[in-house]
Amino acid sequence: MSDSISSSDERPDLAIFIPSYAAGGAERVALLMARALAERGLRVDLVVSCAHGGLRDEELPGVNKVELGAINELLATPRWIRYLKRARPRCAMSLIHTANIASGIGRYVVRDVPVIVSQHYALRCEPEAQWWFRRWLGFGPERFAYRHVERVTGCSQGVADDAAEVFGLPPRRVLALPNPRHSRTASLELTPEQEPIFDKPVLLAVGRLTPQKDFAMLLRAFAGLSSRRDLHLVILGEGPERASLEAAARDLGVADRVFLVGFVDNAEAFMRRARVFVMSSRNEGLPMVLIEALGAGTAIVSTDCHFGPRELLDGGRLGRLTPVQDADALAAAIEAELDEPDLDHESRRADRADWLRRFDLDVITDQYADLVQEVIQESSGAALPGRG
Repeated sequence: MSDSISSSDERPDLAIFIPSYAAGGAERVALLMARALAERGLRVDLVVSCAHGGLRDEELPGVNKVELGAINELLATPRWIRYLKRARPRCAMSLIHTANIASGIGRYVVRDVPVIVSQHYALRCEPEAQWWFRRWLGFGPERFAYRHVERVTGCSQGVADDAAEVFGLPPRRVLALPNPRHSRTASLELTPEQEPIFDKPVLLAVGRLTPQKDFAMLLRAFAGLSSRRDLHLVILGEGPERASLEAAARDLGVADRVFLVGFVDNAEAFMRRARVFVMSSRNEGLPMVLIEALGAGTAIVSTDCHFGPRELLDGGRLGRLTPVQDADALAAAIEAELDEPDLDHESRRADRADWLRRFDLDVITDQYADLVQEVIQESSGAALPGRG
């Protein structure tokens, strides 16, 4: 374990706990909020079970990184409990459900550290997208863990309502806390190696290569379109399904038009050049990539999965919604969008500006800071720096 844990004289105001530095949406939110809350004057520890992933080198001024050195995220609970006993943060917050379970257990063992857990995806989703232990244990681990925590947040109202129902939690302990949008510091220019991808109109997708994102269905939709349209499909992200997706592209005869680019730090540069942004997920919470695509001014087609897309796209006003796991419907929606006049990205950004203000970083940081303050005051009666 890292020796950089705050001393008892300088207790962290907040410990944010995540499994790894994987470049997923929840991990990005964790790093973003750690940095934003530290800028507000809070003493923030970012506690990470396994020190690997694409976000490990992100700069976090004012944030104390604590790497637990666990073999894997499922075995990190004892190290997390040792951290809580030593650091005694005034409040702990976890994001991503393996960390959430560990946090609930930690709250049961270390009674004087109040805990907030955050749900970032739909609990009752497709069986293939669930964790393996659901087959035998159902929601039992979370139900046990969440019984002990002070608050459960959902990144959308749908996720919050779902969590309250699944876990039988009283309404005052469950609330919606959206993901923020933010301006990336990465360049909006493409590299010379990336430029040729845009020789043809691009359909862009972003996300980890996992069953939840259903890129296999997107490939089938793209294959159908390719017989009528001269397009490229670009997928940004990395994950365990890379080999199977590459094989599927070859089997469908579109391998020369599909680009699995991997993780990049300039996704917005791709979004600002793409003809259509496509999200094919089976389930989501409040997908940051849709917020980013809205901000970039990209035309959007998304599956109408639980729970985020309909909420983000204002019921379909800001993008086309299609049924989950329906490749034909997805292809038809993409084709309909391609048949529309191609508005420039700047015009779409202007049209969406008012809608997107609710996801501004300052607005969401205020909500996070107010929640942490509320939980600390309930627990100890103390106030955070600068907040009475």
